[in-house]
Amino acid sequence: MLGLLTLLAALPPASLAAQDAPLNAGALFLLLPVGAHPAAMGQAGTALEGRGDAAFWNPAGLATLPASEFGLHTASLAAGRAHVVTAYFPSPRIGVVGGAVYLVDYGDLESTDSAGHTVARVSPRNLEFLASYATGVAGPLVLGVSYKLVEFRVDCSGDCRDFPSERGVTHALDVGGQVTLGQAQDLRIGFALRNVGFPLQVENRAQADPLPARLVLGALYRLPFHPGNGPDGAGRVDLQVAADVHRPWDGDGPSEMRLGLDVGYEGLLRLRGGYAFVPDGLSGPSVGVGVTSGSIGVDLARMFTSGSDLVVPNPTFFSFRVVF
Repeated sequence: MLGLLTLLAALPPASLAAQDAPLNAGALFLLLPVGAHPAAMGQAGTALEGRGDAAFWNPAGLATLPASEFGLHTASLAAGRAHVVTAYFPSPRIGVVGGAVYLVDYGDLESTDSAGHTVARVSPRNLEFLASYATGVAGPLVLGVSYKLVEFRVDCSGDCRDFPSERGVTHALDVGGQVTLGQAQDLRIGFALRNVGFPLQVENRAQADPLPARLVLGALYRLPFHPGNGPDGAGRVDLQVAADVHRPWDGDGPSEMRLGLDVGYEGLLRLRGGYAFVPDGLSGPSVGVGVTSGSIGVDLARMFTSGSDLVVPNPTFFSFRVVF
């Protein structure tokens, strides 16, 4: 996407208008990672639990949210930045409800005249609005669903005769489940079907692009450590190991593997790392850190990737959460 946008910025007006349609790219932004926690763990988020950003990986993970949460997430992806706002509210009677707004801003592309003066600015954006619900079903099984309103739009200001504003909207669903296993409930299995919906159509039906639907399976195993300092020291350090497998829903493409580690100390400090075996510039190692103090949590992550037309090299992620 970055390479395409850079190319469009350098093209003359007639060419720019002709290139608007490929910017749609089937809403590929839906595959970009959201949240510094799963991004640091090699993008292994299918078994993620108890956090609002779980809605973007497996909505069933919302069912274990211990308290109401408000979150802000940003990332240095594509030609601009990605911004996410989340708000989720658990209820003992009905489960967890809430929603999120996701914006990917590709920046402003300027069109100039023969004298080099800017005559128009074209602003491509991707937007996603989520409404999610998750609840426990029976024993260790929880289920979740997210409705998505997905939008791609190109706004123009100035002399827009050659760059008419365009907008495409579609609808999609994520459905998923998680089950906790083991005597100490240390193993959590997650499964989800993501981005199942109608093609995103901007200009006409022939140019509509299918959404990147994915079937995902993941697991997270939690291993507490007992340092041998007596009962007061038991469980102060824990290790979490996560693994995900993603596959295109239509079977057209290879499976993708994601692996992650998360080491924590007393619920205060967490150190994370992982590796993702995925295409589109997101393949490679990642590291991160998380700090929680009272009702506030902050997470940072960095991916070490070569970048591509979809993402910039070595993107960074930041998450801020408040529980109340």
